[in-house]
Amino acid sequence: MDRRGLLTGAAAAGLVIALPGPASAATGRPALEYGHEGGFVPSGWNELSPPTLVVYRDGTAIADAERRWRLRDADALVRHAEAVVRDPANGTLTLGPDDPRVADAPHTYFRTRRHRLSAYALEMYREYGGYPAVTYALLDAVEAATARVRMHGVRYRPDAVKLVAVAVDGTDPAAEIHPWPAGVAVPAFADGAWRSVEHRYGAAARAVVRGLPAGWLLYRTPSGAVLTAAYRRLLPHERGA
Repeated sequence: MDRRGLLTGAAAAGLVIALPGPASAATGRPALEYGHEGGFVPSGWNELSPPTLVVYRDGTAIADAERRWRLRDADALVRHAEAVVRDPANGTLTLGPDDPRVADAPHTYFRTRRHRLSAYALEMYREYGGYPAVTYALLDAVEAATARVRMHGVRYRPDAVKLVAVAVDGTDPAAEIHPWPAGVAVPAFADGAWRSVEHRYGAAARAVVRGLPAGWLLYRTPSGAVLTAAYRRLLPHERGA
């Protein structure tokens, strides 16, 4: 697979309950991050993918960089996470001789302000008891919180985006290539680079949102170069990073 080609657990009853109403602005590093990274994915995918859930110290939670809500029991969720991730053994995979070996799967990660735990193919190995029960209990808790934010949260729409573009050497003759949208600055690539990651703010961010549809598409720039590009909203702690 050409990595520069075109990118194309039930929620258990949790510890986290949402307050009615939208969340206030969050600042500082997250108290908890949960997401997935790695695996057999095209170039640009990991750079663009947001954490599944971030929880800030004031209780603000943001799911998928798309929905925002205030979690009343955020402190309990963070304490739960800290108790699990501070023990490296909770990220150790243990398989029996007849259990399957999964290839090219993503890692699930949990990050607190002090510790980080990463578990390869966590959900895939659940039925085989690949990881300790406490790790799966934490997974259920953060998934329950994420589901609540997705369901009840308000739209998260800052004037700040991450724009990822990947240069494409060759395309299928039948592929649909769109003209690069007018009013959006073409991503800059360093000499010899085939990937560009930019943070855009204010009017430049709004131009990206207006000009680029959601998802990865092929574009031809005014210079004739072909690239694939997509964007997502920047999280509060990512702004200015």
